[in-house]
Amino acid sequence: MNKIKKRLLGRTGQKIAEIGLGGLFIAGRGGNIPDESIRVVRRSLELGVDYIDTAPLYGNSQVVLGEALRGSTEGYLLGTKCGRWDWRTGPYRNLDPYKVQLEKSLSDLRRDSVDILYIHEADWAVYWEDMDIPRKQMLIDQNASYDYAAAPVFQFLQWAREQGFTRYIGISGNNAHLLAKVLKECPLEIDVVLVALQYSLIWRNAREHFLPVGKQMDVGVVLGGPLQQGRLDVPHREWLENPPDWMDEDTRGRFESLYEIHEETGMTLAEMTVRFLLADPYFTTVIPGAANVEQLEENMKAAAAGPLPQELYDRLGALGKIF
Repeated sequence: MNKIKKRLLGRTGQKIAEIGLGGLFIAGRGGNIPDESIRVVRRSLELGVDYIDTAPLYGNSQVVLGEALRGSTEGYLLGTKCGRWDWRTGPYRNLDPYKVQLEKSLSDLRRDSVDILYIHEADWAVYWEDMDIPRKQMLIDQNASYDYAAAPVFQFLQWAREQGFTRYIGISGNNAHLLAKVLKECPLEIDVVLVALQYSLIWRNAREHFLPVGKQMDVGVVLGGPLQQGRLDVPHREWLENPPDWMDEDTRGRFESLYEIHEETGMTLAEMTVRFLLADPYFTTVIPGAANVEQLEENMKAAAAGPLPQELYDRLGALGKIF
């Protein structure tokens, strides 16, 4: 494989490979640590991956990484997250649970600190305002104002950085519009933003609504979930005849065109996704998941091949959906 190119992680000054490893799919079932997951993590480092992402929510992903990395902290950046309890009843407005959660994460990861600590779903209003429990609102209001500095999660992240538990602070979420709002309005010094499920062969909200803001604010940008958690991993032609609930007629037509291109090129959807995204200079790294070494090596091979030819890129570009 050719050497994977590196990109600047915003104002941090760090350069990392333009493809990383998402930790969601390396978790074991029933608390076990799959041998294949260990191989995925170690092989990713051999192939030049130097950013790994995980979260307490991802099953025992942190435990798997703790075993696979065995306390080694050199040669890569590791990001994990805080929060993301049940949004209706979770302890978002209490400082102590964040500290307890971080202590558990560091124990699972077998580390004294992480490189990036994100708010998990910073586009949720439950972090930023008091509500009666059970809560009836999850996402922030695009037109509302919030007292970010008074939020326990704000104080927690400042404390975590001051105590040396993290080098950089990040936010993550699944809504490009609202992440842009938090980034612009929150007085916390945010170094990295992870935008998930918002930039792919079909959905392009991050490109339209977030990346220009990220560039202006000089933050590192991580793209998560580019295969839309299974919607774009392989062709699902049965959806064209019996569309799932989320697929309206407009989206169905875009999928039909995508499958035609897939057949013509002979590329996998994963390869097309990675190479399509790499044409965009305004993010730092993309983190597709890999449940096995074969998927990992396919992702890395696609990244090494570089961006798609212009004609194919333009055809795929026309399929983009923004809302």
